[in-house]
Amino acid sequence: MRETSDDATTGNVVETAPTPPATPSSLTDRISDGLQNAVKAVIGSNRKPPRRFKTLLHGTWLGHPLHPAITDVPIGAWLLAVIFDIVWLVSPAASVWAARGAEVAVIVGILGAIGAAVTGLADWSDSYGAERTVGLYHAGLNSLALILFIISAALRLGTSDGGSVAGVALDIVGLVSVLVAAYLGGDMVFDKGVAVNHTAWEAGGDDFEAALPVADLPEHALRRVMVAGVPVVLLKMGDKYSAIAATCSHAGGPLDEGALQGDVVECPWHGSRFRMRDGKPLTGPATFAQPRYDVRVRNGMIELRRA
Repeated sequence: MRETSDDATTGNVVETAPTPPATPSSLTDRISDGLQNAVKAVIGSNRKPPRRFKTLLHGTWLGHPLHPAITDVPIGAWLLAVIFDIVWLVSPAASVWAARGAEVAVIVGILGAIGAAVTGLADWSDSYGAERTVGLYHAGLNSLALILFIISAALRLGTSDGGSVAGVALDIVGLVSVLVAAYLGGDMVFDKGVAVNHTAWEAGGDDFEAALPVADLPEHALRRVMVAGVPVVLLKMGDKYSAIAATCSHAGGPLDEGALQGDVVECPWHGSRFRMRDGKPLTGPATFAQPRYDVRVRNGMIELRRA
């Protein structure tokens, strides 16, 4: 959960880091805390950069969250399996190919669901508050569906033609479960803004705008400035300047408060790392690049515009 407060000196809204409850207040919180800690330990969230396994699961290398791309596989395959199941039940003439088709679709869906579960848990491990709770229910329903389809596959593999009435029943219940889970996943994205690009609505300016006197920017230090109403983080290294959006694209964290190593800045909220010279994400959970700003120096002033 992210909190905001008013800055009495500037009148601007200051966004503060998301903080989980000090003590779990419910069974859901306790389960979430334990599961998140376990997931973070497995994927290496607390290790030093570059945290390649974590980055791989988030989809940083793809430039897009990996989890939603994989979820289409189990949903599509299991929907197809139920269609084949219905054909198998109502049409004896199509019994062999329909039963085998359902069997293959169930297995393909299981493989896709495992990939979706691993990547989804990686994304969920960095969530807080209401989105974390909804995400837990989302994961629980998907896990139930996966278990039901695994049992269905086992029943089918024990038959001569791949057909199973009990397997059909399990498929239908599993499909309902995964569709409800998909609804909750949509709620997380479209209502709560999870896994969206938090810089997408920052318009920036088309013209250069004076941001800071050159003398006020020390070398190898991050400095936050405002350009056309948008927060930007500046860096000077020798005679070279770099500037990218100061709002982390992953969850809105303030990059100007992050750690700097060379020309790479690490977000203080979830550890996403970005290259200052071009905004490229190097370490997840961020998957989207930071908007970059052109920099020029004129009359002793640093001027910026959205690249």
